[in-house]
Amino acid sequence: MAALGSFDVILETCREISSTSCQRARTLSRLRSRHACKTRGRCIAFAGSSSTKDQYLLRASVREPVNNKQVIIKSANRSRKGKGKQSPSKQLPDTLPAEESGENQTAATLTAAQRAKFAERLQDAQRIEDLLELVRDAEMLNPSEVAVLPVVLMQLYKQRSGREQAAVVTHAFFEGLIKPWALEPSKLPVQEQLATLNCLVEMNRWNPGAGHALTRSIIMVSHAVKNSLQGVPNQFTATHLLQILGSCNKTVVMRQACPQLALACLTACVRQLDSLNPDQLAQVAFTSSQTNLRLNLKGADQMRVLVRAGVARAPAMSALSLTQFVFGAVALGNMKPAHIQTLVTTALGVVPQCSAAALKNLLWALGTVGSADHRLLLALEAQLLSQSPYLGASHVSMAVWAFGRLNHLPQLGLMQELANQAMLNSASLTTKHSKQLLWGWYTLRYYPPDALLEAIAKRLTPLVHNMDARTLSEFIWAFGGLNYEPSNMQLFLQAAQDRSWQMNTHDISQTMRGLANLRLGSRLLVQALVRRASTILDTFNTQALANLAWSMAHLNYKHEGLLDAIVNQLLRNVDDMNQRDVADLLSALAMLKHQPITQATDAIVQHMIHLLQEPGTTWVLQDLSTVCWSVAKLNVGNRTLLDLIYHRILVDIPVLSAKDISYQLWGFAVLGYPLQSQVLAAYWDRLQHVLADLDPVDLSHVMWAVARLDSYPAPGLLDALLATLPPQISSAEPAAVVIIAHACGALRHHPGDAVLAAIEDHAQQNSSSYTCANWSALLQTFTRVHARPNRLFPLLLQEVYPQP
Repeated sequence: MAALGSFDVILETCREISSTSCQRARTLSRLRSRHACKTRGRCIAFAGSSSTKDQYLLRASVREPVNNKQVIIKSANRSRKGKGKQSPSKQLPDTLPAEESGENQTAATLTAAQRAKFAERLQDAQRIEDLLELVRDAEMLNPSEVAVLPVVLMQLYKQRSGREQAAVVTHAFFEGLIKPWALEPSKLPVQEQLATLNCLVEMNRWNPGAGHALTRSIIMVSHAVKNSLQGVPNQFTATHLLQILGSCNKTVVMRQACPQLALACLTACVRQLDSLNPDQLAQVAFTSSQTNLRLNLKGADQMRVLVRAGVARAPAMSALSLTQFVFGAVALGNMKPAHIQTLVTTALGVVPQCSAAALKNLLWALGTVGSADHRLLLALEAQLLSQSPYLGASHVSMAVWAFGRLNHLPQLGLMQELANQAMLNSASLTTKHSKQLLWGWYTLRYYPPDALLEAIAKRLTPLVHNMDARTLSEFIWAFGGLNYEPSNMQLFLQAAQDRSWQMNTHDISQTMRGLANLRLGSRLLVQALVRRASTILDTFNTQALANLAWSMAHLNYKHEGLLDAIVNQLLRNVDDMNQRDVADLLSALAMLKHQPITQATDAIVQHMIHLLQEPGTTWVLQDLSTVCWSVAKLNVGNRTLLDLIYHRILVDIPVLSAKDISYQLWGFAVLGYPLQSQVLAAYWDRLQHVLADLDPVDLSHVMWAVARLDSYPAPGLLDALLATLPPQISSAEPAAVVIIAHACGALRHHPGDAVLAAIEDHAQQNSSSYTCANWSALLQTFTRVHARPNRLFPLLLQEVYPQP
């Protein structure tokens, strides 16, 4: 296609068209005013307007009953009433307009050759200037022919990103051609109503900011089409109905302002089910679901009829049509379990033929339903791998989201391939795609490469300021769940702080959880969220309350008043708490060293006992370990609770994690709960398999419990435990190092020169953080294990006798 013309030429031509359009609109307004002032029974003479379409509009619309007769505007090519039987015109008359000069002129006939010449020019248009000339000459066309022009204009403008030029051309095109036709759409024949509606919708999709006049015209024409559908639906073919449904989804104006049009069209489709082939039926369901009508159509009789017919004809549908039908039926909420099973069985046979778009439709439907046949999931995995070179950003994000909704972790090769495709298409990721990806990865506990997460975060940088509170909270929560802090995280935090006053219960809970997972102590944001939570605390459910307390604890943010309010509100709804809520609340109170009133603690413990005694309840080992550690920290030694926890974990000791073992041993040791020798032996055996997972805090718990329980494991195991300290001691807190050293002294066990040297190095590098009690415990340890702390003496002397 040849290069486009200069913008200056385009602008000048558009100004000329706009000037002509305004003059024509003023003429039309003046003629209508003259007609309104005429007395009853008098005829209005009209000797040609500035355009043929103005003649057409006035001739078709300005009719009033006068003495049981009609006053009909005279035109250049029609005789008066009574001179012959008149038949309504289906299109513009084949005449060129006469000039408005006050003299009668002979109208030139527009021949078939002239129309063919115009169509040829339309096909050969290579430049914007050619299209603008066609716009000026298009007054001789009817709406069906004019509807081709926006499509051609869009094809030309796809070659450049000139939105300003597009806006100018659209305005001229609308003012010069479409507006007069849209003023009285109900007077147009049905075919021309559809052509006009399609033309207006295409213009609005091409340039959404074209103005309120275009929006009003779209609404007027859509109402006219709706009335035609409700009045004489048989004049619409299946192709027409699909065209209308497609128009209802193309722009925001159509989705929000014209829902009744789609509903009327859907009703007409149901009446003509016999004339719809299987693929057309699938297209009706799919297109209907794309509109903003889900709330209006759920449970509607016509949708139930449509779904039943679609399920019966599903085997005859193509792969794409079948996935579109499944998508539409699920989106409109009319799928029964029997229907789902039938469609899943049918879909299993066509998955190998599915394209990327068809896979996307099917994955969305399955993810929305929340269940799928295992064989179908395996087939989808294989087809996604084969179609991976053709997967775009929307396909990848939909696949990850759907697998997350189904709680199905695909094979590692597919997840890596999806991550690779997401990286390749990161520049085209939208906010929705990014949310789906992050949510799916976190739900599946799949951690993509840091480079991909950073690319997603950078792609979101220009979009952050336009995000609402819900979206910001979801991104902070997702990054926290994936344990990744992007380089622009402060941008998200600042935007969340600015919108904290808009956050609801869910938003606050997610944001605080994300901050806690990343240990991002953004003080101003946390304070803003706590203030907001305090004002709407009565809207929090038990899960959100426990989550808020847990997040505050992990952020080390203690707010006595809010914690008391959380506990009091939970007591009023204690029966609604599940095991995770109890574990989160108790761990938060323990970490913040917040001792609630005795009645509150007793009520929570009694509810915990009830949950443990309830038959058939499946407990997460992590929650049991957290409760065991928390009640020990809060000094709640309820023997019944400890017995229940003890018997619950006995069979699961061989699969415990390092942290679970450290929490349980420490909790039982603090509360003085007697552990049988065979149980301790099982703990020691499990520890040998998880040594690499012990951090300094876990090691301090285990060592303290060993010293307190007076259960000396095999020397080889104790040395192996202590050997894990030197590589991690640089990140350890002084309290953990002192506890480990103190346990060695209590057991009279020499930890080895390497461990003692690491302890001395840590004390020397962090001397300002060590208290007198810490120094005393270290010296006592060295004394008990018969070691000489050469480097500790100068540090201790400086601490006891500081230099002036």
